[in-house]
Amino acid sequence: MARDAATLNGNAPNGHAALPNRVTIVGHGGPASFEITVDGTIEADDDGTAVVSEHAAEGAIETGVARFRFSGDLANAHVLDRTEQQSPTIHVEYGSS
Repeated sequence: MARDAATLNGNAPNGHAALPNRVTIVGHGGPASFEITVDGTIEADDDGTAVVSEHAAEGAIETGVARFRFSGDLANAHVLDRTEQQSPTIHVEYGSS
């Protein structure tokens, strides 16, 4: 099902209305890298070390969480494990402003 194009509201507090969706990557103790792409706009929701461009975010995680807000739909999520420990978990919330 096709969605209407995202409309960004530059006056939205903290950009939450403009970027109503959230993706969270949770590390479980094993080093891993991740790449998230969206068909809208994405930006970091924390002070992590991920590299963020207009439509993509990539980084590394071992423990803790990395959070991003985005508009549109999640287009792709890719995780590369570097050990045999549990893979990071990816949670996606639509409309989580």
